[in-house]
Amino acid sequence: MVTRAKGRRDTYHHGDLSAALVRATLEIVDEAGVRGFSVSEAARRTGVSPGAPYRHFADRDALLAAAALEVSRRVNEMYAEAVADIVTPEDRLAAVGEVYVRAAARFRGGFDILFHADLRAAHPELRDSGRAFIDMLLPDAFALVPDGGHELATTLLEALAALTRGYAALLLSGLFGEPGEAAEKVAARATTTARALVRGFCG
Repeated sequence: MVTRAKGRRDTYHHGDLSAALVRATLEIVDEAGVRGFSVSEAARRTGVSPGAPYRHFADRDALLAAAALEVSRRVNEMYAEAVADIVTPEDRLAAVGEVYVRAAARFRGGFDILFHADLRAAHPELRDSGRAFIDMLLPDAFALVPDGGHELATTLLEALAALTRGYAALLLSGLFGEPGEAAEKVAARATTTARALVRGFCG
């Protein structure tokens, strides 16, 4: 449970410390980036001693990886919700563009750590979560490519990932304006372009 003292930030008391630290980590990374993150600041914002996080996370990177895993879980949920009522494989794959852009706008710094190369190399659970997302897309990719070829389906998903992550990166760079304000417009563009890409693989 989290309680609020007058004039102070929320502090942690007798609840799920791991989850509270992950929330604080995402907040800090959103404000200061990965380089600006420290376990001691996460502890301070959570209202626990500087050593308390190490009872749950081995080191700084382990806490960052847990935060990235939480973002990955939420992105997977966003996609499942977005396509729940979509009928065609083409439209379901195109929805990846919308989901990635909206996820980038929502999580910002957390979206960056989701694809942090060093974290993914050291924490296989992040790669597993990424594969879980791909597993949601593969049946639709196989349904669309000629003769259901595995290599072509994989290439389609690689191209889709490059396109949608590119739009997300451009959004976060400020190219389209303030990310929160531009998210819907960019999500629509990403979806339209993703649909064109998918159609190109269907011939």
